[in-house]
Amino acid sequence: MKPKTYDVRQSPQWSSFLETLGWKSFRTSKGINIQIRKSVFGALVKIQKPNPFDKDDLNEIEKICRKQKAIFIKIEPYFGQDTDLLKNTGFEVSWFPMTPTATYFINLEKSEEELWNNVSHGGKYAIHRAQREGAEVKVFRKPNIVIMEEFYEVLKYTGRLQKIYVPPIKQVMNQVQAFSDNGVLLVVYNKDGQLCGAKWHLMYGDNVLYISGGTSELGRKDKSGYELVWKSILYFKALGLKTFDLEGKDDKRFPGFTKRWGGFSHFKEKFGGSAIEFPHPRIKYLNPVMKFLHKWANFSL
Repeated sequence: MKPKTYDVRQSPQWSSFLETLGWKSFRTSKGINIQIRKSVFGALVKIQKPNPFDKDDLNEIEKICRKQKAIFIKIEPYFGQDTDLLKNTGFEVSWFPMTPTATYFINLEKSEEELWNNVSHGGKYAIHRAQREGAEVKVFRKPNIVIMEEFYEVLKYTGRLQKIYVPPIKQVMNQVQAFSDNGVLLVVYNKDGQLCGAKWHLMYGDNVLYISGGTSELGRKDKSGYELVWKSILYFKALGLKTFDLEGKDDKRFPGFTKRWGGFSHFKEKFGGSAIEFPHPRIKYLNPVMKFLHKWANFSL
């Protein structure tokens, strides 16, 4: 399954968000988003999940990056990209991804019945149990600081348990501001009105991307998280979106990068999405010193 529009990291809203982190956006004539950040050694470049591009696009990308005195160009390709083009123009495989290298896509163009039939037996049981126990899902578009602070607490709690980095709340709120109505927080409460879990999403074109989520201590003792994802699927389908990217699953090609992802990958798998692998990230060194150091390091190995 291939989405009809492309990743949220190519959106103007994402560029606005990254500007708050010190990145500047440059766009090619066809709209490919190039993120550049200055450093004392030269400019850092990342191009994440761009529309498939050809040789002319790549020449334009490199021209922009050289003008900005880039040390290297890091590209994380999307579907349909001619990886031979990258290989033949000096881009090497990179084993240090910055975005998920694999994911699950839910096809929201399917009927609700088809979507339900794609949920695993265990997933259906968990959803029904959560509903019987009174789990209630609420939707917040462009959520305010009060609800985001509640979300942030469960995000931090989950981060501590999973030993994963959680950005400062200011960074999260900058994302809320950049995306405005295209940012959606879905929250699940138990029958007593206590928060059990929450998930933050960004919409772009026909797609919605799951960004981050958390589960409270209470939520870990029930099945409310299943109801949260199921109601999220139905909500985004009702908006007319076509692809729900669950953002990330374990990937045998990158065991170190995804070594803690087994649990939530298994959870996401229960919703019957298509398992997707993106092409390997690629990098090209432009700075002569960096080129030499890279070759020396590889020779030493």
